[in-house]
Amino acid sequence: MSSLSSSLNVAVSAMNAQSSSVSAISNNLANSSTIGYKTSNASFYSLVTGTGSTSNFTGAGVVASATQNVINQGVIVGTQNVTDLAVDGKGMFIVTDRSGSNELYYTRAGDFYPNADGDLVNSNNYYLQGYPTDRNGVPLTNTGNSGASLETINLAGATGAAKATSEMSIQAVLPAQATAGDSTAVPPVAAYTSSSDVEIYDSLGVAHTMTVKWTKMSDTKWTMTLYDPKLSSDMTGDATGAISSTTTGVTDVPANAGPPATSHGIAVDVEFTDQGLLKTPSVLALKITPDASNGTGAAISEIALNLGTAGKANGLSTYSNEDSDGKPAVDLKKVVQDGVTYGTYYSNTISKAGLVYANFTNGISYPIYQVPLAMFSNVNGLEAVSGTAYSATVKSGTPTYVTAGTGGSGGVSSGSVESSTVDTAAEFSKLIVSQQAYSAATQIISSNQEMFQNLISAKR
Repeated sequence: MSSLSSSLNVAVSAMNAQSSSVSAISNNLANSSTIGYKTSNASFYSLVTGTGSTSNFTGAGVVASATQNVINQGVIVGTQNVTDLAVDGKGMFIVTDRSGSNELYYTRAGDFYPNADGDLVNSNNYYLQGYPTDRNGVPLTNTGNSGASLETINLAGATGAAKATSEMSIQAVLPAQATAGDSTAVPPVAAYTSSSDVEIYDSLGVAHTMTVKWTKMSDTKWTMTLYDPKLSSDMTGDATGAISSTTTGVTDVPANAGPPATSHGIAVDVEFTDQGLLKTPSVLALKITPDASNGTGAAISEIALNLGTAGKANGLSTYSNEDSDGKPAVDLKKVVQDGVTYGTYYSNTISKAGLVYANFTNGISYPIYQVPLAMFSNVNGLEAVSGTAYSATVKSGTPTYVTAGTGGSGGVSSGSVESSTVDTAAEFSKLIVSQQAYSAATQIISSNQEMFQNLISAKR
């Protein structure tokens, strides 16, 4: 009798277990198109009562428990949205269910987009977390593997940017046939002079123009004089700053009220070989100190002015050069400087290391956030919550926050999402097996019913 009862219980447990399996399969099939979804399965384990010996063995049925394969990698699919993110390898995005919340969750659903407030959220309304950075991509606070410094990534704060000139190079050909100055001649010979204008930018993106005066001193020597800059928009106005230099050989040229009136500047001698090439390399360390009363309120500018490489014609050189009238002329071929005027924000890009860059219309691009990844010693031990997200548990272990591509984590793919790991064909195959097992369990119950009826009939 006890064997009949136990076999009935075993059949019921089988039906319950197979129902759990069908439920897991149904959930997988329902989420076959869910971004970042990880397949769940029903794992079976048997129950045994008695001493375990062959003479006393009594089966107690089966129990099904849900397991998940969070560690499985889904196929990465490209999208048209640069803020869509996928992890190619291990690691989870860190999210919260509301902006400013300290309750952290973890997900691979990376279909992020800026909401009305500029916060990056995914389709399940989870907010992406990251570390604010300086313009070199270094987090502003010491993260120390802590979630305390994380904040919701917001793209609305990048309003505009400018860059002061810090490096500049000049490529020019000075006319070799020009007359050198000779004060001892009778009558004295005036030196050939010519002027060129070069433009620089201050820290506020305002354009200033420096006038460069070229004076031929001898067959192989020229003097280059740089004068205090003026606003490019008003070259008739006063100087907006004072130029100086700490480079050896640079002399100060004081202003002269005239007549003729001259501006303040600095001068340096430049020597050439008999082949017309720069004799010694020269990089001038310039400093522009804004005029407190006539400036723009910008910071002091420090500029490295490169005049070229010794023995090469990649900077200043001297060769025969004339204008259209056949007169000696300075040919200012190229001035390269790295400053830019003010530009407005227009887009974002995200690197494989998880750096979120703000891009501006003036060509400037700099990082504003670092998107870290969470690593777990047992990622399959995470507890699933609604919205294709997970919370940490004792089984999963404490998360470790790392930069993408380090600590065993994968890289971040921008403009991509990770598809569901559900294999529809495999799920239907499992469904057939579960259905047959469930049907077999019902047959056991029917057989038990007949056996009970036979037992009762025998008593009668």
